[in-house]
Amino acid sequence: VETIEGMAQGDKLHPLQQKFLEHAALQCGICTPGFLIAAKDLLAKNPDPTEEEIRFGLAGNLCRCTGYDKIVRAVQDAAIVMKGA
Repeated sequence: VETIEGMAQGDKLHPLQQKFLEHAALQCGICTPGFLIAAKDLLAKNPDPTEEEIRFGLAGNLCRCTGYDKIVRAVQDAAIVMKGA
């Protein structure tokens, strides 16, 4: 079982975690672990998802603070970084 605690490697954040910070895709933090794990799984299966595919892949998670645009943009940006890694 993979958890949010296993995403970072020591002090180095996973690209998704970094992009969530950069895009202000989190506020209260309650939904963040679920979005990050779902996004990581989505990008493992589809490293170049469309916006629609991202929204569908994250549809099981609910956020009441940020709306979803910042989250989707963070995942799109992380996908670019992860493809180049």
